[in-house]
Amino acid sequence: MPNTRLFCDQEDHEHALVPPIVEVRDNLGTLAVHVLSARENLSTMDYETMIQKLYDITCELHAAYGKERTRIKY
Repeated sequence: MPNTRLFCDQEDHEHALVPPIVEVRDNLGTLAVHVLSARENLSTMDYETMIQKLYDITCELHAAYGKERTRIKY
């Protein structure tokens, strides 16, 4: 069974690595921010639009992850 994030965070397990599939899942929000910043000029965007676009990108990434996670070998 792959290591869970909880297992990796426990004392004496600092050498353990979280499986890549968990890292990908846990970083979808960060990826969404990067995608948004690559697509848009955030300095000129109002917050409501920014939040809506971030939400939309996050939904798209979740859908893509849902499709891909069954194809990724781990």
